[in-house]
Amino acid sequence: MSPTVAAFVGAGALVFFLMVIIFYVLVVIAGWKIFEKAGEPGWKALIPIYNLYIMFKIVGMAMWFWIMLAVSVGVEIVSVILTGTSTDAADPNNLNPFVVILVCAEAILFLIVEIMYAVRTARAFGKGGGFAVGIFFLPNIFWLILGFGSAKYNKKVALKK
Repeated sequence: MSPTVAAFVGAGALVFFLMVIIFYVLVVIAGWKIFEKAGEPGWKALIPIYNLYIMFKIVGMAMWFWIMLAVSVGVEIVSVILTGTSTDAADPNNLNPFVVILVCAEAILFLIVEIMYAVRTARAFGKGGGFAVGIFFLPNIFWLILGFGSAKYNKKVALKK
């Protein structure tokens, strides 16, 4: 590869990397603003896992966060007991069928909860079904729209079962 081509490839990679960093920073700022709109301190958006729990609480689904965590840990423990390895490192040719069923059930549960979360988040901020679909498929883009847009948090709607 010629030095000129290498320089263009390197410059392109650098520009791409900078764009990703800028996008990530914007998503973090949007998360901070979303938390503040919901009456939570913005700094809570910066702490991994805890921020997810707080978002589940904001949209009235805190119980589901704990269920997902328990199921995840439970499936991992059962996998280690039955196969001697975690579900991530297990040899696909040597898996216990029970573990495969558990992992599939876990994935289905997570899919259902993610759909519920998207719908409840959209509803809590006064948005409709199309916005919920957007949150489900393009969460970072729609997180930016919620954070920087005119959406208002409605606690009564969010906590309504």
